Amino acid sequence: MTITTTSLLAGGMVSEILSGLVTEALYDPTSLRSIALQVPPGFGSTTSEVTIDAAPGAFTAPGEAVAVPIATYSTTEFELILAKYSRAYQITDLVGVAGSPINMQRIVMNLMQGLELTLTAQMAATFASFTSQVGAAATILSVDDVLDASFALNLVDNQGPYACVLSPKQMNEFKDGLRGQQNLMAYNVPSQDQLTGKGPGFQGSWNGIELWQTSSVVTAAAVTSGAMMSQNAVAYQLGNVAQMQGHIPAANLIVNTPEMVVELDRSALAGMSSAVVHAYLATAIANQSRGVEIVSLG
Repeated sequence: MTITTTSLLAGGMVSEILSGLVTEALYDPTSLRSIALQVPPGFGSTTSEVTIDAAPGAFTAPGEAVAVPIATYSTTEFELILAKYSRAYQITDLVGVAGSPINMQRIVMNLMQGLELTLTAQMAATFASFTSQVGAAATILSVDDVLDASFALNLVDNQGPYACVLSPKQMNEFKDGLRGQQNLMAYNVPSQDQLTGKGPGFQGSWNGIELWQTSSVVTAAAVTSGAMMSQNAVAYQLGNVAQMQGHIPAANLIVNTPEMVVELDRSALAGMSSAVVHAYLATAIANQSRGVEIVSLG
């Protein structure tokens, strides 16, 4: 009889085992929904035209028996165009057979967390489109740049509080500029209630300006484009993907919400399973008068 001997480490142990504990990777979960205008999805087109109403005007005093002059009622519009955003992960059957802690359920949860990252990134991409601009592309961000942005908003009748959205580098430069100044006393760190209500990314307030930080702020050609806005300067729209369920076999649907759909794609011949998420969204500058781009050296 042939005896097969398996070599083990001292005490009958293997060299290493895989722990069932999975820790979370570091990422930026900032959401800017609370400072943006949500436009409900329309019907019959991927493009939505949103009207900005005419501003009210003061009355005139034409005098008795004098015809009232006709004032011009001027409206403007902005446009949102829905586009598809997707992501997919694929695992082999061997992953499950081997007992990996990374399973399809965890992969689906990971995909769902990507919606807010996508929306924040698309909102931040609009900042460079603001026609009003403060700061300088060749210098780091200063406290004066933030003040200048608030002054620019105030000049065109914006009501506070303002929301200032900066990159991590810009936020560090702003806070560094506050050190040793009386301005530091005007900085209020966020309370736990504020963090709970406003979500990740909220950094507190300074002189009535709400401060936000996100790594989604765009740096291009060594220039970083943050922004300061009054409420509803940026608009977003999420298509109702729940209406896609008639196009997808029910057995393949893993997640079906109005904002995103996750479906399973199975290749039995290859022994592989894929989870695919789809969302349709759009972002745009809703009102140029409500926002200011803050540029600095990237």
